Amino acid sequence: MQTRERRVAIITGAGGGLGAEVARLLAPRGIDLALVDVRGDALEALAGELDIESCAAEIMLADLSVAAECEQLVPAVLARFGRVDILVNAAAVLARRELDEVTPAYMSQVFQTNTWPVFFLSRAAMRDMETRGWGRIVNVTSTGVYEGGFTMTSAIYEASKGAIAVLTKMFAKHGASRGILVNSVCPGGMRTRMLLEETPPELVERTERDVIPLGRLAEPIEVAYVIAWLVSDEASYATGAEFDITGGLALH
Repeated sequence: MQTRERRVAIITGAGGGLGAEVARLLAPRGIDLALVDVRGDALEALAGELDIESCAAEIMLADLSVAAECEQLVPAVLARFGRVDILVNAAAVLARRELDEVTPAYMSQVFQTNTWPVFFLSRAAMRDMETRGWGRIVNVTSTGVYEGGFTMTSAIYEASKGAIAVLTKMFAKHGASRGILVNSVCPGGMRTRMLLEETPPELVERTERDVIPLGRLAEPIEVAYVIAWLVSDEASYATGAEFDITGGLALH
């Protein structure tokens, strides 16, 4: 297949609040998009919003917690577009559990969904990126990487994000000599369906009132703007870094 000149981005979790906003920012830049999620209806709605004259957008249904589907994703994107230049790992699951209710099966599911795809997709994508000496990978972590979470009910989710922070630094070291920059963004809490459906309203209210200096959760677009910069040519000297978008929550 002839190599395309336009850059190609894989966005996992594209049916969610943050992933969709990243897609909306990248599409007008002429970046072709592989929109990945397990929810086909959300991807269909997003694809219908995008300007197909400025970019090509391919819907790719995948449950990335399933090893076979995860391993097939990058080859499928290469078959469709001929290259991978950008990878945004935004897919995640937040399912709160009381400490005594955490089972091995639950812990495996959280790590298989949140952490494993970051490793396997990054490894696969970087093989293609290094053939051109240019690539950008952005992973999404959480303020729980620093704080351990606001309650024990999210501890396993936060642990899965802590592992991503370590993988980010590892891949940044690996990619530096190959022209591939790898960073993470750390939201302090975003007003997404995932967070709002899994978090008691009183906890959200108390966090906004008493914990976050700016007094509110982030809108997904506010985090997406940072990701859009990190995957651009303008971000040419940042790698292995954690970009805190926390409203002042993480001061360290």
